[in-house]
Amino acid sequence: MNAAADLRSLGAARPTTPHFRRNHFPTPPIDPDGWTLALGGALSEAMLLPAVSLRAFEPRILPAVLECAGHRRTELDPPAPGLPWRTGAVSEAVWTGASLGDVLRRAGIAPEAVEIVLRGADHGDSEHGGVRSYARSLPVAKALHPDTLLAYEMNGAPIPIAHGGPVRAIVPGWYAMDSVKWLTSIRAVTRPFAGPYQALDYRWREPGEPGPGRRIDRLSVHALITAPAEGERLPAGPTVIRGAAWAGEAQVARVEVSVDGGGWEVAEIERRGLYARALWRHEVDLAAGLRRIAVRATDRRGATQPERPVPNAGAYCANAVHRVAVAVEER
Repeated sequence: MNAAADLRSLGAARPTTPHFRRNHFPTPPIDPDGWTLALGGALSEAMLLPAVSLRAFEPRILPAVLECAGHRRTELDPPAPGLPWRTGAVSEAVWTGASLGDVLRRAGIAPEAVEIVLRGADHGDSEHGGVRSYARSLPVAKALHPDTLLAYEMNGAPIPIAHGGPVRAIVPGWYAMDSVKWLTSIRAVTRPFAGPYQALDYRWREPGEPGPGRRIDRLSVHALITAPAEGERLPAGPTVIRGAAWAGEAQVARVEVSVDGGGWEVAEIERRGLYARALWRHEVDLAAGLRRIAVRATDRRGATQPERPVPNAGAYCANAVHRVAVAVEER
């Protein structure tokens, strides 16, 4: 079995429904059979592509993590506006699509283009005033990267409308707000895009810092404990701790586990891949009592999860050491 078939098989074995969802506006009316994608702006040729025509390009298949920039927002103090995510606003799927770069090169991207604006069909009354549609832009270099996809399949099947089908962007290694759903328009522009969901939202700004701050893009290194769960009751003795870690383009280099504030021990990474989750395990010997288990990951660039969430105006990118408390009982 070749690598593409292996990935298709991996995706087909995964349920799609549990994948987290986050929309700014209600799901738009969708006609998958009549869906078209308009390309324009600083291109040699404006194009109107039926969704099915993307299958004529060489398909790329990628397992990729999508994480909301507001994931674990509730852990920051003081609270910030925005959807009050705890853990859970992160998922992995196997995505199939055409490389956005292949499509742009077919249309003839102009040398003076600096960004590619991706616009979805979802729209509504905006907190920034008026009726707006959701749109984000990518620097040309990221748009032309072969792994940036115009995806039409999720886990081996057409992307469900609830998850952005029939065509959505997948920008692996970056926070999920750039993976625009229900794509209707791709436009090459010669000056930076100033839409509100780019120029005002999803910006990193230190407390008290003037101005909008800097754009958030690349995923931060992150590990979570998935078993045992918070508050679970366990028998004393050897216990296997399991979880997932991710770091986007930087990849996960190391995962470490600590119990009750003791020393950090290196966990075994059972599976890893570019853009995908690293699945890890670590066996510890738990004594009876209330035990607090912590995990942290380090990426290949040397970044490690901080002990506490780093304050910022939007409460974004909360990737502090993850901890769960468990009740351990004598056997």
